[in-house]
Amino acid sequence: MRNVLLGGVLAGVVLFIWGAVAHMLLPLGKMGMQELPHSTSVTYALDLALDGSGLYVFPWMDEEDMSREAWEEWEEDYRDGPVGMILYRPQGGDPMASRLFVIQFMTDLAAGFIAAILLHFTSLGFLGRLLFVTAMGLFSWLTSSLPWWNWYGFPGEMTLAAGIEMIVGWFLAGLVLAALGGRRRVRE
Repeated sequence: MRNVLLGGVLAGVVLFIWGAVAHMLLPLGKMGMQELPHSTSVTYALDLALDGSGLYVFPWMDEEDMSREAWEEWEEDYRDGPVGMILYRPQGGDPMASRLFVIQFMTDLAAGFIAAILLHFTSLGFLGRLLFVTAMGLFSWLTSSLPWWNWYGFPGEMTLAAGIEMIVGWFLAGLVLAALGGRRRVRE
């Protein structure tokens, strides 16, 4: 159990440090993003048009109250475009606020503990443990980032960067967890 606690903490720390490196020192944090042209005019229009914080989707589809005609009209609007999402917060804030780092660290710790607990239930050797934890990164990318790319059109570069960040991060966490060892194999 000591290895689970230690492994969870160390894996969380590794994930947090790797995330900082990936976003602050490498280009991964900005891949697939670009500057909004005419941002002053666009943000002024958004301030006038939007009621508050939220993720705004267009064209909008209200599945519950859609008649066949409304569905066909939405489908045509979607085909013709434009199609998109706007993540909007009318109030700014400190982009490097302490609470953001604390929340990120806590989520990395939680993820590290989950990996350590799952690994505890295996009797894999070093390489098996490393591949098991690395596969967690691949799994998380396949089930989160790729669907956003597929269904919502997130940029391919951004999706690739997320994959690199997740897989490399979990590989590094896996090195720590694999080195701590796993359950002793029971001989039959």
